[in-house]
Amino acid sequence: MISITSMPSHEPLQPGDDLVTHLAASPRPAIIHYTAEGRTELSGRVAINWATKMTHLIDSYGIASPDAMLVDLPVTWRSLVLVLGVAWCELECTTDPADAAAILTDRPDTYFNEAAELFITQHTEVDAALVDVDDEVLSHADQALLPVPDIIGNAQTTLQQPQQVDARTSGVLIRAQDLRLDGAVWWAMVDAWRRSQPVVLVDEADDSQLERIIADERLG
Repeated sequence: MISITSMPSHEPLQPGDDLVTHLAASPRPAIIHYTAEGRTELSGRVAINWATKMTHLIDSYGIASPDAMLVDLPVTWRSLVLVLGVAWCELECTTDPADAAAILTDRPDTYFNEAAELFITQHTEVDAALVDVDDEVLSHADQALLPVPDIIGNAQTTLQQPQQVDARTSGVLIRAQDLRLDGAVWWAMVDAWRRSQPVVLVDEADDSQLERIIADERLG
């Protein structure tokens, strides 16, 4: 049973608490991404809107719990909101393409011969036989239909976080360049969100630039 009890803002959510409602109501940014093009900020509400659309897109292709999905993505703001939708659908996670009903990736050539439905994102040209997530997701509604599963409990892991993940007192800083999303990185993000803290992604930065970002975002 998922608890929807209101939590004091200074207390982190626990497994079983409703992360979706918490994120949507949070006054702080949920995701901040620094790229060569500039700074992108998504509020919790915007992140949840994207995730909601992703749940509808997944459902429209007949993918539903307890189906398994393989996620092979770079660490970007778009990857985060799409995977939040995957987590909301409570799909099983797998690293074996043969076990997957669907694969969410930016590398279609790697999986083109697999039987799974291929959901392609962050790729310039998408074959018509595949699901062009970045195009199709926008056409779906942002009204939630699915109940909220235990996203926090499902994300918890004892896997060691990579050195690119820097969990700080007021948020998590992730050096995202060349980093792929895995269970340890995903838990670092969910752990920040349950504490009402932002996930800050940085593609390229030297030490002085990182220190400036830490100060600007008040990560402590």
